[in-house]
Amino acid sequence: MKNIWHSGRRLNAFALAGTLSIVLAASQAVAQQPPDPTPPAASSPAASTEEVVVTGTRIRAPNLTSDSPLATISANDIALQGTSNINDVLNKLPQLTGDQGGAQATYGTPGTATLNLRDLGPARTLVLVDGNRLMPGDPTYPYPDVNFIPPGLVQSVDVVTGGASAVYGSDAVAGVVNFKMKHDFQGIQVEQDVSAAQHDNSDTAMQQALRNFGAAVPGNQFDGITKNSSLIVGSDTGDGKGNITGYFTRAETDPVTDASRDFAACGIATVNNDLHTCSGSSNNAHGRFLLNGSGTGYSLNPNGSADFIKYTSALAYDSQTDAYLQRQDLRYNAGLFAHYEITPAFDVYSDSMFMSDQTRVQISPSGVYSGHIYAINCDNPLLSASEAQTLCGANAGKAGTQWQGYVGYRFANADAPRYDDRRHTDYHEVLGTRGDLGGGWNYDISGQYSLVDYNDTFNNDVSIRKAQNSLLVKNVNGVPTCTSVINGTDPSCVPLNIFQTGPTSAAAYNYVFEPAYENGQVTEKVVSGSVNGDLGGLGIQSPLASNPVAVAFGSEYRVDAISLDYSKALLTGDLASTASSPIHPTNGSIDVYDIFGEARVPLIEDKDWIKALTFDTGYRLSEYNLAGQTNTYKFGLNYAPTADVNFRGGFNRAVRAPNVVELFSPDAVTSASGADACAGASPTATLAQCEHSGVTPAQYGTIVACSSGFCNALTGGNTALKPERANTYTVGAVFTPTLVKNLTGSIDYYNIDVKDVIGTLPSSLILSSCLTTGNPFYCGLIHRNSVGTLQGQGGYVTGTNLNLGYQHEAGIDFAANYKFEINDIIERAELPSLGDTGSLAFAFNGTWEETRRIDPAPGQASYDCKGLYGPTCGVPSPMWRHTLRATWDTPWDALVSLNWRYIGGTKLDFNTSDPTLKAAGKGATDYIDGRIPSYSYFDLTMSKVLYQHYTLRLGVNNIFDKSPPLVDTLTYPVASTLSNANTYPGTYDTLGRVLFLNITANF
Repeated sequence: MKNIWHSGRRLNAFALAGTLSIVLAASQAVAQQPPDPTPPAASSPAASTEEVVVTGTRIRAPNLTSDSPLATISANDIALQGTSNINDVLNKLPQLTGDQGGAQATYGTPGTATLNLRDLGPARTLVLVDGNRLMPGDPTYPYPDVNFIPPGLVQSVDVVTGGASAVYGSDAVAGVVNFKMKHDFQGIQVEQDVSAAQHDNSDTAMQQALRNFGAAVPGNQFDGITKNSSLIVGSDTGDGKGNITGYFTRAETDPVTDASRDFAACGIATVNNDLHTCSGSSNNAHGRFLLNGSGTGYSLNPNGSADFIKYTSALAYDSQTDAYLQRQDLRYNAGLFAHYEITPAFDVYSDSMFMSDQTRVQISPSGVYSGHIYAINCDNPLLSASEAQTLCGANAGKAGTQWQGYVGYRFANADAPRYDDRRHTDYHEVLGTRGDLGGGWNYDISGQYSLVDYNDTFNNDVSIRKAQNSLLVKNVNGVPTCTSVINGTDPSCVPLNIFQTGPTSAAAYNYVFEPAYENGQVTEKVVSGSVNGDLGGLGIQSPLASNPVAVAFGSEYRVDAISLDYSKALLTGDLASTASSPIHPTNGSIDVYDIFGEARVPLIEDKDWIKALTFDTGYRLSEYNLAGQTNTYKFGLNYAPTADVNFRGGFNRAVRAPNVVELFSPDAVTSASGADACAGASPTATLAQCEHSGVTPAQYGTIVACSSGFCNALTGGNTALKPERANTYTVGAVFTPTLVKNLTGSIDYYNIDVKDVIGTLPSSLILSSCLTTGNPFYCGLIHRNSVGTLQGQGGYVTGTNLNLGYQHEAGIDFAANYKFEINDIIERAELPSLGDTGSLAFAFNGTWEETRRIDPAPGQASYDCKGLYGPTCGVPSPMWRHTLRATWDTPWDALVSLNWRYIGGTKLDFNTSDPTLKAAGKGATDYIDGRIPSYSYFDLTMSKVLYQHYTLRLGVNNIFDKSPPLVDTLTYPVASTLSNANTYPGTYDTLGRVLFLNITANF
């Protein structure tokens, strides 16, 4: 059997199995103790009480309650949302912040759908399926992809906040999202739903900006059609001891382009800090030629003459014309859940799940980009005499001489936008057995294997090498011919004529286009075993409690592995817009061995003013092959003075070990938002400030600005990372007043402090901190190339993974549910009876943020992002968010539900007085982007049961077609990496009014 070297000692599967055997043997020994012939009378009621399991603990016990804040979404709640994407449902909870949204993810992200609890990032949100860890999303973004979860099979979703590493291990810093699936389905369910977006496009200010820019103004739109089909089949076994449930789903999403929405049809820049205007990329269809990066450069004369004019922003290209606001996507999910009880002590189960997802990501056409220096021979026959004179001066037409500089020329007329074909093929298998060991003891042993196959194919990007070959052209018998054809180094070369206005020849751009790919896998293997039961048989019980001490303990072994390979174009850094430095294949794995235990100790029960007083604790020892040993633990207390109220509180020490991507991802230069204040003819930073970042006096005033507000950033892994540590405190109360039937409520305060945060620093923060303070920590992360730019070969800001400072989150959650019969109100008001009028139910969920304080690096000034958004704070972080749903359940097998989603207003971070945040604004106050107002969305759903077997559901989300807020993406820019189309799709509705129709048949 294969041995596994683990932190200096050798483990193997036999050793792990032996550990589990010892655990089980111990539990059986306890279970087989002879019962007390005269058990206390107080124990009898407990024996007849059904045991329950609550997410956040492995203990099964009667009357179990959570000592951490817990929000639950039912299958009915999911159905009311009118969406086939489970992340859309969860991201409407105020406890979650929009992260990757699958179909509306930004260009550089892989198209997975991730969850971000407490705005601590998806890395700190542990996602479970029936208590088992959901595998990483892919080898580039290793956070669980909830696209894998079929919504129709979800029984409920539990969201536990406040840390849970002692129970579930690494990553549960912010909390846990646990999907509870349907495992005992009986019958056949066929479901078909379709949704589409409708938007009026009525933003008059943006429409005027589009006209001023020469861009088309979109009219009323009806698009973004999404179709979802599902089949669920289930049956119990003939003897009633088991069940088999299978499912198949298909979801198809049509693309929506930025050009179809007036707020997204151009990139937004800011004029005089109080006016939004359209702007574009200097890589335009008329070209741009800059000698050594100096000045504004030259462009082709738009009148078609073969001469140059000075480049102006009027020639900029609208790079959002072809970009997708919503990605094209096709996803299949299938699976089989089975379990069978051979004996009460041997209940075997198997969960098999599969997903195939293909998404197309599209942006503007590629070209010969100004981020690279190219050579053009001065006797190039494609140059006119005037153009040769402008570029080469006295060397015009002279053989053996060259012009060298930045070239920006976009193939805008090629009808060939860049697009990525990204595919995920996921497999997840769990095999296990569980059962009753007698004496109140149970066990669960399982093995889990998960695999994600990832493939990303890049299309219509330009090879830097080929583009250079195509610009070195000689006249051979009156025929322009590549020098590489003449000397035999590249016989397939086709001359590229970027010296005249008009379409580029198909042969030329087909030559310079270079397809590329990245392929990889993530695998996860988990073997775990646990036992739980109570110690009543040993007499371990408080004399003041009717229930004994309950415990759970066990062990777990997990291995995560990553592999990622690239085509030659990426390995050599040859793509013009994807990477400007070589990238390397990556392989690596981590393993961790855990032992854990929990105890629930009822201290006092059923006494005067003490209905229940219970103490909970847990501990986990983890040993990682790279990160070393960690200890996590928890303490909780529940106090219910009466049946009407329960006070709860707890402390959790949580950890997050670095994942495989953070450890092993290869170094690569990519684009990241962050404007260079030292660029341009009139830099906004002084020479003294720019010298801190490596600018020389000769370069000052000649440095080319990063195109479209994106400079280069060096990203990559770091095997020296150590685990994050977090302390989480929660305290709150749950109210169930007996005087008000069907009313429940809760209030919980949470406080999360994460230290040694693993992450990267925003380029904007690095640049601004270096320029304003000269701090060598930040300035050492800035690398300018030979002409001072932060774009092109040799220019970048270092953004590799580091253990940084800390992040502190605190706030209060509020929840309330109330249901009443309408007739009861009518009777109390002594009004005439209306007959049976059904019931009304209200569900409220709100979060108030007290603080979101971040220390970006050890010893550096911290800043508070509460109520802010922008280049440093990222996506909007409102102080208050809530949802309020009112549902009328009629007596006519019909239901009407109205939901109110509220997102509080936020302010632009660099408009504040905080010097750390203010620096990103280059000293300016941006008035027009200064505040995003509060947003209210209203959603309406109606459903009707037809002929017993059929349910018709229809509705509309964002009834009033409210457009999202618009923010600058080019001047500063204020938008973060999770922005898209001048807004934040994970936070606000971007498609407009969405109508949906669903038909479900049950047999």
